Amino acid sequence: MIWLGSWLLLWVCDDLLNLGNLALLMVLASALCGMWLSAGASLLTSLLSVLAFNWFFVPPRYTFNVNLHQDALLLLTMLGVSATVSYLMARLRAVAELESQHAQTAEQLHHLGEQFREIKDLQQQGQLLQTVLQNQTQTSVSLLLLPGAGATPDDGPACLLGQPSVEDTKGMWACVHQFANLGLGTGRYENQRSLFLPLRGRARAFGAVAIQPLPEGVWSDAMMRGMQQMCDLLGLNIERAQTLEAAQKAKEDVQHQRLRNTLLTSISHDYRTPLANLMGAASAIESQCARLSQAQIMQLANTVVTEAQHLNRMTSNTLQLARLDLAQAKVHKDWESLHEILGSVLSKMRGRHPQRVIDVDLPDSLPLVFCDAMLLVQLFDNLVENAIKYSPVNTQVLVRAHLEQDQIEIKVLDQGRGIPDTHKSQVFKPFVRLQNEAIPADASDLTLLRRGVGVGLAVCLAIVKVHEAQIQLADNLPTGLIVVIRWPVLAQPKLSSTVWSE
Repeated sequence: MIWLGSWLLLWVCDDLLNLGNLALLMVLASALCGMWLSAGASLLTSLLSVLAFNWFFVPPRYTFNVNLHQDALLLLTMLGVSATVSYLMARLRAVAELESQHAQTAEQLHHLGEQFREIKDLQQQGQLLQTVLQNQTQTSVSLLLLPGAGATPDDGPACLLGQPSVEDTKGMWACVHQFANLGLGTGRYENQRSLFLPLRGRARAFGAVAIQPLPEGVWSDAMMRGMQQMCDLLGLNIERAQTLEAAQKAKEDVQHQRLRNTLLTSISHDYRTPLANLMGAASAIESQCARLSQAQIMQLANTVVTEAQHLNRMTSNTLQLARLDLAQAKVHKDWESLHEILGSVLSKMRGRHPQRVIDVDLPDSLPLVFCDAMLLVQLFDNLVENAIKYSPVNTQVLVRAHLEQDQIEIKVLDQGRGIPDTHKSQVFKPFVRLQNEAIPADASDLTLLRRGVGVGLAVCLAIVKVHEAQIQLADNLPTGLIVVIRWPVLAQPKLSSTVWSE
């Protein structure tokens, strides 16, 4: 259409324009046609157009003879310019098409990568890649997915997707071991009918793909690069997942080792004093019972009970911390009443500390909480115990609770020395205490109360986290500490009524 329009314009302008201007119209037509024609077609049409221009417009007309030298130069120049412009336009179009293909491939890879990140199961990721390659090639595609590093055909658990033949299965294993593409069109094992592409990570292959040949039996370089990029995308995704899993396992191993080391250190230091006191009191009762008065025996027995309770509390906190903080803990939750849980805690606390005043204010309208009752008992036991430890004997410990929108806010207040702002976030870490000095065997009662391994608040934080609640510390002015727990309120259960009949 462009050439037809240009020739019509040449006939119309034949008597109006000179030969040079008419030649410019031919060059313009050649440039415009180069936007659609291939390079070879553009060169051919430019040559034919120059010959036709010489036949119809260059004197003497209707011959290929040229009388004037400038006309001959004009024809040669027009042929060179038309050919050059046509070739450049064709190359520019080819580059634009290639860039469009690259952009389309990049978009396809980005979309495929997003899908890989959303799918966590390795087999489903392999099925997705298999579907994409089958849609792109319109041929049969099989996949081999390795279970781990160093897998061999004899290991067994490798995953095969599709229905590969025995030759294709061997070819995929060879592709994995050689870490290179094999088969048709690769220059390696050209006698194989299928194309084998590895699922490459940075250092090794995590599987391979077997693609049946096209009907014409030819793979273009661009198509092979695109398919290999898709395979590499899955390989890198598998490698990243395995690296993250190995890093998480290493982190857990380090945490377990740190816990074991710290626990051994704590046992060697913090458990020694209560054990010595307990053994001393028990030995005195055993060896000197006949010479001791009833009051002295009662005092020694009380020491045994107190030290045993202290050891039991430290051990329970340490084991609970190991269960909740270093593993995916499974807690058994049910609907519980805060009144009953706090009542149980305060009953035990008043038995251990009969001289202390604990003031509790719980509204009757508090909703039920969905929790593990045993963990909540340990949570409030630790908080109230700490409030008693770190406050003077003649002061009160307050426990307050109220409903605030969709949360129950529970506060435990004491009038002790408090915690500096710089240490408020540190005390929730395991085995961290504000007073780390060694406790002598003849320490005072107040000092003995402050003994521990530094896991009480760490356990509280772990219990709060598994219940999706919050805990924080604040100052109780003019002196003391406030521990604030914000517990989520869920939709309350429907009470079922049962009718009994004889």
